[in-house]
Amino acid sequence: MATIEQAGTTAMPPYFGTVLRNGSSGPDSAQVQTWLNGVHTRWPQVPSVSVDGKYGGGTANAVKAFQTVAGLTVDGQVGSSTWNALYAAFADIRGAGEVFCGVTARSGDRGAVVKSMQQKLIRIRQVYTAIASISADGAFGSASAAALKQFQRQFALGIDGAFGRNTFAALAKVYGQVLAGAPTPVLPRYPGLLRQGSTGDSVRCVQSYLSALGSTVPKVTIDGRFGSATTASVRSFQRLARLTEDGKVGPATWSALVMAFNGTLRA
Repeated sequence: MATIEQAGTTAMPPYFGTVLRNGSSGPDSAQVQTWLNGVHTRWPQVPSVSVDGKYGGGTANAVKAFQTVAGLTVDGQVGSSTWNALYAAFADIRGAGEVFCGVTARSGDRGAVVKSMQQKLIRIRQVYTAIASISADGAFGSASAAALKQFQRQFALGIDGAFGRNTFAALAKVYGQVLAGAPTPVLPRYPGLLRQGSTGDSVRCVQSYLSALGSTVPKVTIDGRFGSATTASVRSFQRLARLTEDGKVGPATWSALVMAFNGTLRA
């Protein structure tokens, strides 16, 4: 029987509260499969499994094998005790920290992986205010997908609103840098000319970056609608940056805004 040290260990992501069993599916099932494959290197009696997010008989048997070596109730289901012990065993082998679950989480999914994503977005939103407010409820709905797109837009990722490997890695990095007090500079691609009447996430970026400049430019609301207040604030910024004062965001103004915002991150 294996001795698994769990004292002081918090699973990453923490257990969501839903028991996983034969027939379950989604990112949390994939997380379990990823952890099982990680402990297989130490305990070969725990079979390796396919990481597909589908909790079938093979995954249930591997969970039973792990529960046997860990001295847990052998039922092939992953409740809080098995979730925490499996993470602790994986972390002891591979190092502590959250790892990509192995499948892309999408709108409609729910669970611990989704809640962890939401919590990170909520925390970094304090710096990157173009990201809309969401709830950390573990349900991947349209609001979470929209917030994820707003994150992806600012860090040169594919803007699909899905939580795949690249977005997981980028969010983990940006989140870690925010916690460390050294936020990551944004790298948004120029979206084309923005002017009064424009709408969308690129406008939210403009408004966010203007807002970060404080009292040096007129205050704007971050709502994704390029109205007269945003036009006035852009004109003010253009005056300070010695750009053409037309109230429109072309490539020169966009680049200057991005640079100015990134400068506030180092302040």
